[in-house]
Amino acid sequence: MTGNAPTTESTPPQWELAAPILEFDQVSFKGTGETSIRMNQFSATIRSGELVEVELERQHNPRDLVSMMLGLNPPDAGEVLYNRQDWLGIDYARHFQMRSEIGRVFAGSAWIQSLTLRDNIHLAMRHHGVSETETEEKVEHWIQRLSGHQLAKVKWALKKRPSVVEPSVLALCQLIRAMANGPRLLILERPLRFMLESLYDHFVSAIDDLRSSGTAVLFFAGDRDEYRLEFRSPVISWRIINGTMNTNGRRRP
Repeated sequence: MTGNAPTTESTPPQWELAAPILEFDQVSFKGTGETSIRMNQFSATIRSGELVEVELERQHNPRDLVSMMLGLNPPDAGEVLYNRQDWLGIDYARHFQMRSEIGRVFAGSAWIQSLTLRDNIHLAMRHHGVSETETEEKVEHWIQRLSGHQLAKVKWALKKRPSVVEPSVLALCQLIRAMANGPRLLILERPLRFMLESLYDHFVSAIDDLRSSGTAVLFFAGDRDEYRLEFRSPVISWRIINGTMNTNGRRRP
């Protein structure tokens, strides 16, 4: 007698069924600086809607590593895929389109000092083909969403050049620039370094909403002492041991 035997296989968690956004296959990378974060045959995937948190120590600088993830620096070995496409070759049009879908908050300054902050933000979107009207709408949305009680300061700062704006407001403007175009992948390098703690909840709410719409987030965290950010679960943790990234982090329930 035969029949349909009951299966004992469980359904994979929802986040493991989502589309891969950023994939690493046996990637090795040294970087150029003494504080660069390395990879040694690193394999992992960040999927649509996932949040991966990497806790940095003071000496860590993720800038070289992130530039490698975006095809700006070549890995020493292995392959990096964004949306199932590699960064190899000279297909600049394809790479341009890929990068137009990625938002980034830099660990250091990434402003053009001769432009106002508003022109800096608009320049990035105009560069990727977003109309002026749509840019205005999107930027205004994120100004309102992220600024909280700093709203007046942010609006004042947008008319100024970066050199005359205080770091806590620059931090908000960096987030506005990174989030304004609804990125499929958002990479954050120490985004809270200068942000006021009173605005952390705005930050968490914005990140979770982007994740709900499919954005994958790689969050290089640091400099927030013991403050715990209550992101929507699950949050995946990767670790840096002896300057080298691995996936043996703690996965929160």
